[in-house]
Amino acid sequence: MINKLYPEHLTAYPGSKQCAYAHGLLIPLILMAFALVLSACVTETPEFAVEEPVQITLIADGEERTSITEANNVREYLAEIGLSIGDTDMVDPPIFTPLTDGLEISVIRVSDSIEVIEQTIPYQRRNVRNESMSADSEPIIVQSGRPGRQEYTVRIIYHDGLEFSRQQTKLTVLESAQDEIVMIGVGSTPGDVDFPGQLAIINGGNAILLRGSSAFAEQLEIGGVLDHRVFSLSPTGSHLMYTRVSTETGEFNTLWVVSTVPNATPKPLDVENVLWAEWNPDRIDRPQIAFTTGVPTDLLPGWEANNDLWTGDLPLSASGRFRPRQLIESYPATYGWWGGNYAWSPVGRHIAYSYADEVGVIDLQSESEEDERKQLQSFSEYNTRGDWVWVPSLSWSPDGGYLAFTKHASEDPDVAAFDTWAVNIETGLASPFIEDSGIWSHPLWSPPITSEDDLVPGLSQIAFLKAINPVESQRSSYALWRMDRDGSNAEQIFPAAGENSRFPREQSSISWAPTGQQIAFVYDDDLFLYDTQLNSASQVTFDDNAISNPTWSPYGKAAAELLKEFEESPATFLQPGNRGDVPPE
Repeated sequence: MINKLYPEHLTAYPGSKQCAYAHGLLIPLILMAFALVLSACVTETPEFAVEEPVQITLIADGEERTSITEANNVREYLAEIGLSIGDTDMVDPPIFTPLTDGLEISVIRVSDSIEVIEQTIPYQRRNVRNESMSADSEPIIVQSGRPGRQEYTVRIIYHDGLEFSRQQTKLTVLESAQDEIVMIGVGSTPGDVDFPGQLAIINGGNAILLRGSSAFAEQLEIGGVLDHRVFSLSPTGSHLMYTRVSTETGEFNTLWVVSTVPNATPKPLDVENVLWAEWNPDRIDRPQIAFTTGVPTDLLPGWEANNDLWTGDLPLSASGRFRPRQLIESYPATYGWWGGNYAWSPVGRHIAYSYADEVGVIDLQSESEEDERKQLQSFSEYNTRGDWVWVPSLSWSPDGGYLAFTKHASEDPDVAAFDTWAVNIETGLASPFIEDSGIWSHPLWSPPITSEDDLVPGLSQIAFLKAINPVESQRSSYALWRMDRDGSNAEQIFPAAGENSRFPREQSSISWAPTGQQIAFVYDDDLFLYDTQLNSASQVTFDDNAISNPTWSPYGKAAAELLKEFEESPATFLQPGNRGDVPPE
């Protein structure tokens, strides 16, 4: 740069006057340039920002006041005006919130207290049924009722000195209540009860077959220990399918069939670890069954469901081998480790399924895998807080057009609310039948009613259990109800209103007669038959053995054919002998 500005100066010899003059002029110029560079690198010092005062409204301690402040946030403002805040007090908005003009701040003083309150425990009335007393006998009080006492500790929360909420922290029973026990008559005495068809039950671990009367009880040879999971008569009643406990490694049960002719020998189907199995109600010429399986585990509940589905025709000869085919390898489902419920349609085309949060059907005649499964309803699963899963129970209408099921009625999995619904399997339209029916409602559709009296032939009814206390339906007592197929004329039929009851929790504890006029059910571990026309119940078993799994035949296609035989000759209806659905022994 110097050469460019002053070339003539630099041509002088060093030490000459010209050179000295050049150096004298150059030094001030360099210092001036350096000062310009420094001034370019230094930024202007900004002026300090000035906070504008804002107006704040404070609501605290029952007063409202407005003030002007230059504080930056709520905490600084409260400190500025000298308002102290307790550890439990509530400030809205939070104390770190920046202040803006017009902001409203509220302070709620929160305090609490502990109180111990004593209250009376009301006693309950329990009715005890006595078979030796008639229904007209005066009730007898065998134990007087006495109320109890309890005290509970509550924590009361106050907002600005007013009670806001109560939280129970402890409950102590000082004296238990004593229930009043009243003995009443059941309206019948022990005796033989007649009914149409055949009825099989598990009595103290034995398979018992009743042919049209409680007087004709026969024990079927099962060759092992029943596990109560599968116990079902074939559509004509000629065979019983059941599962037996297995002691083999890797098995928890095995599937068997036995003819209902006297002294028949049980036959294994070479299928193990069965969670569900059922006969095709529409096949009587050559019976067909469907089943699902699981895998044994060392963890509760003792199995892990495969969520598969198999069907197979029983062999035509005694030496033939059962060869099922797999329709579904596995179906992903919520809480799938527990498995689902299933029900075969009376017309044989569909198998209904249910898991913890859905209900649907499987079309066995579908031409494509995409159309094979159809979801009909979805809902929130129920959180049981245990090692078991609630799954909706299922029941078909006699024509196979509708499906009744229990539905979790809340979007919150922790809320125990359950209704009974019905859905059209073609359109998917669904509607509730009974609200607050309870978790163990188990709706069960009857066969078409075959009666000429005041009932219209062909109609059907629905039996179901209804929780006495629907809010606590998991532990509540239940009563047996019935209603018409459209949900009308619902009435409690057993036991009498006000009587304590004890029904099993399994859907397999209830079964309809082929004529749709009687209901077999288990109550207090005994078998009862309720006649819907006479509106009366008869106790069938009176021993100390626990009764379970009543299964009635005929049903499906077999009922339509064999009920004609009943009308023509009731005495010979379904007597021992082959009915054609499985070859004789």
